[in-house]
Amino acid sequence: MENLVIIGSGPAGLTAGIYAARAGLKPLVLEGLESGGQLMQTQHVANYPGFAATASGPAIIAAIRAQAEAAGVRFKMDVVEKVDFTGEPKQLVTMMGDTLEARAVIVATGAGVTKTGLPGEAKFFGRGISACLTCDGAFYTGKTVVVVGDGAAAKGAANYLARLGATVAAVLPPAALAAFEGDEKLRAVRTADGATVAADGVFLVTARTPQTQFLGAALATDARGHIVVADQVKTGVPGVFAAGDCARANYKQAVVAAGDGALAALEAAAYLGGREGA
Repeated sequence: MENLVIIGSGPAGLTAGIYAARAGLKPLVLEGLESGGQLMQTQHVANYPGFAATASGPAIIAAIRAQAEAAGVRFKMDVVEKVDFTGEPKQLVTMMGDTLEARAVIVATGAGVTKTGLPGEAKFFGRGISACLTCDGAFYTGKTVVVVGDGAAAKGAANYLARLGATVAAVLPPAALAAFEGDEKLRAVRTADGATVAADGVFLVTARTPQTQFLGAALATDARGHIVVADQVKTGVPGVFAAGDCARANYKQAVVAAGDGALAALEAAAYLGGREGA
């Protein structure tokens, strides 16, 4: 039996862990498969408190995680696939086959890349198609890549990959694509006008979708999948809270997510202490 399980290890989940640990709750953080969340894909952060110079997202996450570990937060690399919040305790079924029981839960799963849904994407995801620059960018030094996305984020990704020594063949908006092609690995991108762009790799830098599908009907969500909350972090289920991009439709900033995480932990502590409010 856990007092508090925090699902997610980005700024919201890590900060929730720090506050919960300092409140004596001995929280368990389920990291997911991409520890650190979306900030791990950001190379230049100039507005996070405590970092006078521009810092990388991974450096910021490492600093917050070190603080969380020092506070006593426990971590487990696992993914929640199903939940049951209908009774007490709350139940979480994980990818590793465990069923965890918790008196309180904070959902801080963030928002993940929006896939294109085009032919070949499912086949080549992880075999040439990636959504994580920092995870996979270095593998494409000396190779040819295509960046899929719009605006400044896509241009920034192209510049980052070029600095790693990749040749960026094209930066294409999702609407310009028709399919991903190859054999056992990705070999090319076919565009909507019928052209073929040879590529060893494709990086998706698209809009983010709240990672809430695993919840099913356990919590109310809006049309885009964000968890519906009251008082910023309270879901419709007592003892279940939501923090960060999975619940916040606007102002998707790391510092805002961290603030949500702190508030969620304070509310969880208050709930577990048998009183309402922080």
